[in-house]
Amino acid sequence: MVDYSGLHDPNAEYTMRELSAETMDVTGERGGGRDVEITDVQTTMVDGNFPWTLVRIYTDAGVAGTGEAYWGAGVPELIERMKPFLLGENPLDIDRLYEHLIQKMSGEGSVEGVTVTAISGIEVALHDLAGKILDLPAYQLLGGKYRDEVRVYCDCHTEDEADPEACADEAERVVEELGYDALKFDLDVPSGHEKDRANRHLRPGEIRHKVDIVEAVTERVKDRADVAFDCHWTFSGAAPSGSPRSSSRTTCGGWRTRCRPKTSTCRRKSRSRRRRRSPSARTATA
Repeated sequence: MVDYSGLHDPNAEYTMRELSAETMDVTGERGGGRDVEITDVQTTMVDGNFPWTLVRIYTDAGVAGTGEAYWGAGVPELIERMKPFLLGENPLDIDRLYEHLIQKMSGEGSVEGVTVTAISGIEVALHDLAGKILDLPAYQLLGGKYRDEVRVYCDCHTEDEADPEACADEAERVVEELGYDALKFDLDVPSGHEKDRANRHLRPGEIRHKVDIVEAVTERVKDRADVAFDCHWTFSGAAPSGSPRSSSRTTCGGWRTRCRPKTSTCRRKSRSRRRRRSPSARTATA
């Protein structure tokens, strides 16, 4: 891996891209155990159900904070790239350090994509550090709590995810045996009606297949659980908005899809929705 500590930094010549403590003259003592410096930043990747990218930030106070960045190629190296920008900084200055990294990496993709992913993992680790240094739960530093417990859903999978009855059986098991009252199933599974993988529009047979899954699952669990269905931006923006309407008997908890970033289909769909001013009551984007 490249040693970034001695690498020339083009942004160093531009003070507007430099929000370090030295440049911003953040030098006053804080007291109360808050005069802490970052001494090291390490990252590793764990091959779980997806490649987890973990970040750990160490300090001279003997306290370390751990964060997680969304997976993606190059994320660990990007974190290593930003390490020199963090060494010697006070980890309690989370907002300034976040903006510092965004500015320093502006020429290397901090507008979107994996660079932001890497920065987010660092930010999570900084919040973890702040909670440990100040001896407070991180949620308290973020404005306090709304509830004592957080409801979670079970992301359900089966060996035959294209079989509506297999999905319904799994929904039954998760509700009855595991006690979940919120579930999610994937709908971007083979239906047997596909003609062209490059064509992201849903054919009538495909729509019917996905409706069969929705109906089988929701009719099995009835009001014992909320159910959401995910398309993982597999289909065009127009495809999923019409699919739930194909079933008049089913009300599901959510229909989640994501358009691929910056596609012309998404832009056209967005403009069309703004013109109509009548957003779908059944389609949610995430």
